[in-house]
Amino acid sequence: MAKATIEIDDQFTFTWDKTTAGSEAQKRRIPQFVKEFFEKNISTRTELADDNFYDKYVKKFYDGDTRVKNWAPGVSEKKYKANPEMDSLFLVELELLFSGKKLGGILYRPELTKDSKIDVKLIEVVEDNEEQCVYNFQLTGSLIWDYKSSHFKKHVEAVERCMSTWDDAKVDVRINFRDNYEVTRLFKFDEKGYTLDKAIAPVVLIDEKIVGKPEDETNLCFMLDIMPNVLTIVSNDESWKDKKSESPNWKPLNTKNIHMKCKYLNF
Repeated sequence: MAKATIEIDDQFTFTWDKTTAGSEAQKRRIPQFVKEFFEKNISTRTELADDNFYDKYVKKFYDGDTRVKNWAPGVSEKKYKANPEMDSLFLVELELLFSGKKLGGILYRPELTKDSKIDVKLIEVVEDNEEQCVYNFQLTGSLIWDYKSSHFKKHVEAVERCMSTWDDAKVDVRINFRDNYEVTRLFKFDEKGYTLDKAIAPVVLIDEKIVGKPEDETNLCFMLDIMPNVLTIVSNDESWKDKKSESPNWKPLNTKNIHMKCKYLNF
């Protein structure tokens, strides 16, 4: 195991797709008010998907006032209930993609520690067209995790299967904004954890498409549920240069102030 740290202090380009993902039957246009809600709140209602986040929402066990690992007779259970008035509405996620000369690769989602932090600030709308909206965000922070030797071994093996050595591996760093699914889930289930009846649910599927009830700014569940993943990618993959006009949210790794320090990988 080795400590890994990614330090970030720069502006990055993110894209908001105006049509939902999925099959053709599932796709629909995302209402404009959802995008406007995202723009208004992303800088102030955002949380890093790290150990702090996961520990907050996990079921906990207590023997008296002492937290214990497992349930036993006499042990009480507590689980935090999301509060949409106070809690974050959006999550920041980190992913690393390792690949080689051959198609394929391995996606890695580091388990960020409680020492991690990130500040998100929407700077400007760069472009807004029929298909997508392009944003410029300032990101500042430190993303820290324990890079396990077993994970590193899997990553090396995956890159070698793609016809590359680890030293020549292609590395994509992906930072993603998404809904805080704990808040979204709050509106979809009752106190016992059962899915709400369609007659009273704030979001339903009709002909495979997400539909809000009602479909306006008062329906927080709908806005969080239908929003796209808003993504930026920085990469050392030179072959991306030919596609950069098609992918405004991709930038070369060496043009951004983002650096990783670790026994296994540095950039």
